[in-house]
Amino acid sequence: MVGIAVANLIVSVAVVLAIRSIFEMNANPVGGIIGDSSAGGLVLFYARTIPQLFGEEVVSVLPFLAILWFCHSKLAMTRKSAIVVAWLGAALIFGALHLPTYGWNFVQCFLVIGTARIVLLVGYIVTKNIWVSTGAHIINDWLIFTVMALAISPDAGTA
Repeated sequence: MVGIAVANLIVSVAVVLAIRSIFEMNANPVGGIIGDSSAGGLVLFYARTIPQLFGEEVVSVLPFLAILWFCHSKLAMTRKSAIVVAWLGAALIFGALHLPTYGWNFVQCFLVIGTARIVLLVGYIVTKNIWVSTGAHIINDWLIFTVMALAISPDAGTA
């Protein structure tokens, strides 16, 4: 989980750095929620993200498995080719689901979020365990949320 989360952060940052000078990026709306939260509110926010992030894994793994099955069984693709097509298809679906959240920014949703989904799916593909990809997703997002909270906090940097 930790390895996948770290890999995802590295890949995501690299993609953002590569495209942000060319394409406009929209802020994550979570920043507003975090910025307005008390310490107790932040704890509740983090707790509420657990089932949400598990749901995002379900919404990614089920299409991955369906596309994999269809490509391998119905289109007679090799298993490896079917995995690659399913992997990319699930990433595109996941990116599309984030379009309303990021103001219909296609580049951001398909390149940044889609790429993150590709990395997070590695955890499932390698282990066939949704809890591995869920744990990696939680670690990834909680690290991002924590950095956002520290950056927004008026007490950040004071002792």
